[in-house]
Amino acid sequence: MDANKIRINGARVLVKEERLSAETSSGIIMPGREKQQTNKGKVLVVGDGAMLENGTKVPVQVQVGETVIYSSFSGSPIKVNPNDEDVYLILNERDILCIVED
Repeated sequence: MDANKIRINGARVLVKEERLSAETSSGIIMPGREKQQTNKGKVLVVGDGAMLENGTKVPVQVQVGETVIYSSFSGSPIKVNPNDEDVYLILNERDILCIVED
């Protein structure tokens, strides 16, 4: 997916979800583990912010490239290419729980 071709509206962000590896750090392969949701992902695109009732625009607090943790069952999953294994989510900013510092 080319993130440069996507424009997000409002206080939303596009996140590429991180998936678990089928192999654990000790080398044990656990089938189906890679399909488990981690609620963690990297921000690819941010919207232009939320519009308040008084007409003031509040910018989105997260930035492109940051890793975030978001609420379970939040966001709208999208796939651009049916053969693509990556999962992309459009999240409301309010569903982001925290930013993971490197």
